[in-house]
Amino acid sequence: MLVSKLLPLTCMAFLLVVSSCNDEVQIREKKFTVPSTYAFDNVDYSGQIARLDQLDEMVSYIETAIKAKDQIESEVLMEMFSNANENGGGNFSFSSSKQLSDKCFGPHVQKVEAYFDQIELISTSQNEAVNGVAGFSENNSGGIRLYDENGVELSEMIEKTIMGAVFYYQATAVYLDNDKMNVDNETVVEGQGTAMQHHWDEAYGYLGVSNDFPASTESLRFWGKYCDRRNDLLSSNASLSEAFRMGRAAIDNEEYDLRDAAIVEVRKNWEKVCVATIIHYLNEAVDNLGDDHTRNHVLSEAHVFIESLFYNPDKIISNNDLDEVLTKIGTNFYEVSAQDLQSARDLLSTIYEMDNIKSAL
Repeated sequence: MLVSKLLPLTCMAFLLVVSSCNDEVQIREKKFTVPSTYAFDNVDYSGQIARLDQLDEMVSYIETAIKAKDQIESEVLMEMFSNANENGGGNFSFSSSKQLSDKCFGPHVQKVEAYFDQIELISTSQNEAVNGVAGFSENNSGGIRLYDENGVELSEMIEKTIMGAVFYYQATAVYLDNDKMNVDNETVVEGQGTAMQHHWDEAYGYLGVSNDFPASTESLRFWGKYCDRRNDLLSSNASLSEAFRMGRAAIDNEEYDLRDAAIVEVRKNWEKVCVATIIHYLNEAVDNLGDDHTRNHVLSEAHVFIESLFYNPDKIISNNDLDEVLTKIGTNFYEVSAQDLQSARDLLSTIYEMDNIKSAL
């Protein structure tokens, strides 16, 4: 049976088992330990590392072009997204057989590709970004960003959509789902483990942390960075790491009830990181309401992180509430109000029981 809440980790793992015959609760001891870091045999998520590397270099290409106010080529981004010729059409500094596009949530592949076309078009303009006019925005510190006519930052939409529609989607909705979990857990492939172990490790790889996490927070990438940024208020580093480690240890010991409980915890705690990040950006937008350069940037991030919540099959928020949050933010970031942004924040904080920390995020 599924356990609704992951039990605290100690040197020994336990599981409550409820008997359906006599309603008695029995304690069954689990004879395995859970390591303090992801120190398991035959761990391989090199495919996930390759995809994180690909997005790293895609973002670097975009940011370098924006800083120089150069044209961004949609074709280059398409080649990187599909990993043409296994080196991004010559645009990657490394070779790999992996690609981002074939792991992207299918209906949203066209969304990402449309962003490529939009950012190319906008980058050809040397206009100053203002309401109704796409162009470049520069702050007093020399930071340069590129916005469309509604203040949407396409570079953020590209990066964060791939983080959601590839990394978050694959981890929570694909690799931890039944099709990838109800597989062989007997035949060990050297360096990869069993099929079930490997799928679990691949989900872990999309988090963007090392095997030493959370003891080490060096070299965090993408979702790993946001997990760490929310850690002070959510203890997210420990909760996500514990859930992943419990699940892998349970698989190693064929304790599938605990594995399933760990899946619930991974999805729940990763979702909390996403929501807390949205609330953080909404707070920042309210604090910088009169600063187009900053407000548009953080609202672009907030918008696409809200969209990311869709991919989690166990998400707490309903699709109707997701639509309501997006409606409150609107489609023109130049014309938002503090009241609407705070209302969007409060709706999220109520649903996710973060009212006590919403102002501190």
